[in-house]
Amino acid sequence: MHGGKVGGTVAEHLDSTGVPGVLIALQEKNVKYDSHTIEVHKGQQLEPWYMRINSAGQVPTLQDGEKIVKESEDIVDYIDREFPNDSKLIPDLSTEVGKEVVKWRKLLHAVPVVMITYGLYCNPELSTSGLKIPKCLFRSKEDILVSFQLFEKKMEQLSDLHPDLREAYLAKICAIHDLKVRIDDKEGVVRVLMELESTLDQVEEQLNKVDADPSKELWFCGQQFTAADITLCVLMGRLDLLGLSERYHSKNKRLRLHQYWLQAKKRPTINRVVVNVRKEMMKQRLKKNAMTALPLIGGLVALGLAAGLAFVFAQKR
Repeated sequence: MHGGKVGGTVAEHLDSTGVPGVLIALQEKNVKYDSHTIEVHKGQQLEPWYMRINSAGQVPTLQDGEKIVKESEDIVDYIDREFPNDSKLIPDLSTEVGKEVVKWRKLLHAVPVVMITYGLYCNPELSTSGLKIPKCLFRSKEDILVSFQLFEKKMEQLSDLHPDLREAYLAKICAIHDLKVRIDDKEGVVRVLMELESTLDQVEEQLNKVDADPSKELWFCGQQFTAADITLCVLMGRLDLLGLSERYHSKNKRLRLHQYWLQAKKRPTINRVVVNVRKEMMKQRLKKNAMTALPLIGGLVALGLAAGLAFVFAQKR
């Protein structure tokens, strides 16, 4: 078990669906870390060095010494367990609150956020109030599909050059092809958006069950901010970014969810990581432009790797 504050490294990409939740957990637990950027749009997450860490080519991945943890929810679990402080994100699983947190994290994590994100990129007319992606970062449907094709071709070549990773690359090619087909199906994207209505109906019902003391903050599973709140807030922030908030909550539709989100956005960690994501994406792009002259080391921009925790983030494809 680590102490409350340690040196660390985060190689991040804020457009990733997995990164925000982990960053919120790090900040809630007061874990110190440095930041690095991986050029995911150039396919660095598919490089052999990363595929050997995470054979699925997915993100995020956490490496703490010899320990490697994959998947954002598992990383949040690890952070909460290994960096104890006054903020306990996952209550005792033997308690009713602990069981509720597990239940809701599982339900919300099952929402196909990656498909929804790329589905809206490819079909922006499905956005209620318009995509909030900075123009300099927005990519058209044609650009996205071409990128996927290039990634598939690159992985075919890499699978021949690295026989030990051949099965991993072939599996990743299938996954990218499947995603490409799904986001190119507008009717399929519409169905997923409709299914999300049902999920958020359940969220609204849960929020109505919580007996909130008017003098205290209301959170998803009671008075305590938990990992379930992190998962829900990351989803709500993504809906904001995709211009879908008005469709799913307002003063006239899912009022409790609407009130919850207004409150959640005031929490410092949620405000920094989720609410201000557009500003941070712009800063990240400017930083990338400024660092183009620096050498690359193992696919990471050379900013100097600190000792201790090592986090590698990229966009799940």
